[in-house]
Amino acid sequence: MQKFNTNTKIIIGVDHGYGNMKTAHRIFKTGVECMDGEPIVSKNFVKYKEKFYVIGESHLVYQGNKTESEDFYILTLAALAEELKFRGLHEANVILAAGLPLAWVKSQGADFKKYLLKEQELHFEFRRERFHVHLCGVEIFPQGFAAIVNLGAMSGMNMLADIGNGTMNVMQIIDGKPLEKSLVTDKFGVGICMKEMQKEFSNGNGEYIPEMLIEPLLRNGTQGRTDDTAVKAKRIAGQYAENIRKRLVDYGYKEGLVHLYVIGGGGCLLRNYTDLLDKAEVTFITDICANAKGYEILAEKKVHR
Repeated sequence: MQKFNTNTKIIIGVDHGYGNMKTAHRIFKTGVECMDGEPIVSKNFVKYKEKFYVIGESHLVYQGNKTESEDFYILTLAALAEELKFRGLHEANVILAAGLPLAWVKSQGADFKKYLLKEQELHFEFRRERFHVHLCGVEIFPQGFAAIVNLGAMSGMNMLADIGNGTMNVMQIIDGKPLEKSLVTDKFGVGICMKEMQKEFSNGNGEYIPEMLIEPLLRNGTQGRTDDTAVKAKRIAGQYAENIRKRLVDYGYKEGLVHLYVIGGGGCLLRNYTDLLDKAEVTFITDICANAKGYEILAEKKVHR
């Protein structure tokens, strides 16, 4: 374990998704359950201010503003612990680099920054290990754009589609420059497709079907299966993916003329249930940690400036 250098600051990027939390090197589900006492079975919990929070056993319900509850604050502590542990640290001076959906940065960015920065000295436990973070600052960047910050010139007309569990964020980029007026945040995330599948499968057998049983079908496709479950999944996922495609056209995507960049979990559905994967002018960014890595790059540049 590295020794804590009180004069050194490190930048940690955290992508606050509704489905998953991502740092540059770690991914975990967003579920948060507060408990008065230490969990009996789970070791995957945060202890903060004498309360215990079990992490990652489900996904968060979509919230129009990420500051509406303490959930994302607790998840940030878990994310910091995950990334610090990866780096061999348990204490550090940290600049937190985070983001919001493209259309929310202006309207919610200041509040989100204040929410994350409400305490500078963070003492907490994660998986029974103690962590100390001195939070030196918080930087908020546009989600999605951060993921493509290192892709090069991006000449001509381009469109970015960041499809997460709660929202789909779209932006046009002309010769490497994002168009402010093109920013769109659409509440049409993958969670809608998941709920449709759960409803369809539950109607068939009368039982609640947990997300963890459906996620492989979204992530990997049906892989040639012809059973009833696979047929239903292909129909529902295919319809959702086609609706995404139609919305992208409404937002300015023109096949063959605009280069489309797709990131986020929804990219799996477009890869598995449309023909976009075969098109030369479509690029799928499959690194689920791309936003978190981009936040770190943007924060590093800002610090140097």
